[in-house]
Amino acid sequence: MPREAYHHGDLKAAALAEAERMIETDPDFSMRQLAGQLGVAHRALYNHFGDRAGLLAQLAAAGFRQLAAATADADSVAAFITAYARFALARPRLYQLMMAQPYSAFERNPDLRAAADFLIGVALAVLAPGASDADTGRRQVMRYWMLVHGGLALHGGGVLRGRDDAGFIAELLAIAGLKG
Repeated sequence: MPREAYHHGDLKAAALAEAERMIETDPDFSMRQLAGQLGVAHRALYNHFGDRAGLLAQLAAAGFRQLAAATADADSVAAFITAYARFALARPRLYQLMMAQPYSAFERNPDLRAAADFLIGVALAVLAPGASDADTGRRQVMRYWMLVHGGLALHGGGVLRGRDDAGFIAELLAIAGLKG
């Protein structure tokens, strides 16, 4: 059995979990710092991710899967928006990383594409269940996503009147014409 598998079990999963923790306090962490936290040579990480950009794309994919799981039980638009906002507010740097992925990254990385598509499927089921066609469904999801994402960016940037997270979510729902 290879030493890293013997010592660490699933190094890729351990690296992603530690990177998720690290990104919230130091979004500019290096592969060497991550390897140090895991007790492995930094080259071991390159075997799994190629480079830091590959690691961050995999971390973003994990974030999309987590966001899909967080919103999967939503039975209304208000519940979906609330779960989405709570996720983003609890993991602001992970959420920023997810939303900073350019379209080309989704084209290059099948795991990132699959994770985002899974979230889109969850969103379509809740936000556009009776859409007459794919474009109508996509636009319905985008309308809510843009509202929530824009609100989160303004709230996170301190542009809006100060509110705690619960007050922000309540205001977001009110702006969307929904009740929490």
